[in-house]
Amino acid sequence: MIDEQEGHGAAAPDVSVVIVTWNTRDLLLQALHSLYAETTSVTFEVVVVDNASEDGTSAAVNRLYPNVRLIELPTNSGFTGGNNIGFDVARGRHVLLLNSDTVVLPTTVEPLVRFLDEHPRAGTAGARHLNADGSLQRSMDDVPTLLPDALYYTELYRVPAIRRWLSQRCAWWSDHDVEREAGWVNGACMMVRRDVITEIGGLDERLFIYGEELDWCYRMKEVGWTVHFVPTAEVIHLGGQAMDSAADRRAQLLMKGQLHFHREHSTPRTAAAFTAILAITAVVRLVAIRLVWGAEVVCRRRYDDAWAFVTTERIRVPGATASRMWRDVLRMCLTPADPSPRSPLPAAPARDAAP
Repeated sequence: MIDEQEGHGAAAPDVSVVIVTWNTRDLLLQALHSLYAETTSVTFEVVVVDNASEDGTSAAVNRLYPNVRLIELPTNSGFTGGNNIGFDVARGRHVLLLNSDTVVLPTTVEPLVRFLDEHPRAGTAGARHLNADGSLQRSMDDVPTLLPDALYYTELYRVPAIRRWLSQRCAWWSDHDVEREAGWVNGACMMVRRDVITEIGGLDERLFIYGEELDWCYRMKEVGWTVHFVPTAEVIHLGGQAMDSAADRRAQLLMKGQLHFHREHSTPRTAAAFTAILAITAVVRLVAIRLVWGAEVVCRRRYDDAWAFVTTERIRVPGATASRMWRDVLRMCLTPADPSPRSPLPAAPARDAAP
């Protein structure tokens, strides 16, 4: 048994670390090990929300980390629902959303705590994300606007001249080496002031996963909080591990999150334009997939390079799977936005007693 001690006590800890997991047992254990090993200068507690994993996650956490507050859910509530449940038991002055596929570094947690403590109007602070090899993983961006989004989701950003233009004007394409106020920061490692959750509530559960931090950061800014990117805080993010077996689903959910943002927060004209661009992109992809399939039938040979292009750069799936994905994207674009108000987002209640 690993005898790790948490920052419990009469006073609230500096940070409540909320980790939502789904069938990522080994990655979660690695994340917990790094968190305890590398976080020494602030007090913290850990809340793990297990989204009905079937790989022995809960048993392993109970055995190796008995001080962790483990919440076992009977069904998968998604990243948003799982985190909202975690927020409801968190006691810290700040809450750190941490993915199960991260590796905490000595410079991950403490710089975020220090930044929020030194900037009282900062609602959230995000870390600089790194790939496993230490290279940059894009971690923040400006508030979305139509042109950069159109270039990204149509994949015209691959054109070198367009890529250079984006790198000069958009935070997403920058070197991520400057502390700055941002439109949003990556939810794989973002620290949120507890007062913010009390004021605006949790993540929007209409988004199962992806795009939720964008929506949340925008709502923070709407009521006067600021959103910051802190490059001195770094974390390794292995990225997308829980969704690796469903790459097409991941790509579709990413597009759904962006479509949700524009329909929820952009002007009606911008939302309509982005919806149209995404729908046209889906139609073009579907036609291209059929053309490549037909060429293979006629020529009796495999066109791997063509498949890599027409399915999308972000995923590698069979043509039939990609075709189904783009049909779903088109259907999503043709479905009117939900006119109902934001679905239940209860503000976190005061939590004076230890759980």
